[in-house]
Amino acid sequence: MSARTKAEIAIDLDGDDAIVDETEVEDVAVFGDAIAADDEIVDEDATDPLDKLPSHAIRNDDGTITLPLYDTVRIKVRASGKIKEKVFKSLTFHRLNGADTRVIGEAPDNMQNIVTFARSCRLNQAVMNAVWDKMDASDIANGGRVLNHFLTSGRKTRTS
Repeated sequence: MSARTKAEIAIDLDGDDAIVDETEVEDVAVFGDAIAADDEIVDEDATDPLDKLPSHAIRNDDGTITLPLYDTVRIKVRASGKIKEKVFKSLTFHRLNGADTRVIGEAPDNMQNIVTFARSCRLNQAVMNAVWDKMDASDIANGGRVLNHFLTSGRKTRTS
């Protein structure tokens, strides 16, 4: 067993100005690379569960992620004078680029999530609006996790 050093921070929130007192503390038990469980330790290296892909998400070779939906969504679309039914059993998400973020930022606050899905899934905004309205909330939450994963795990494009 060895010891590691950790910083303990105490913040006085009762006063007018917050006072930060940083002291070094010894005696954190280490077994291999695992630190002994302590409810008072905040693990800054831990991955936020919302940044992890849903277990049923499929990583594609081109960098996209296909998310099978728990509930199939069916919508009717009029195109070229004909009405067709579109069936969505999954959504395929693509990484966002600068143009996507500009369009998302220009959308009204109550539409930004839907616009983000539309841009990432490369769907027409009207189609995504209809799909969104019929999507199960768990599928929406899982889609958000896919988007979070893209934002927290950048692709490596350089080897140096």
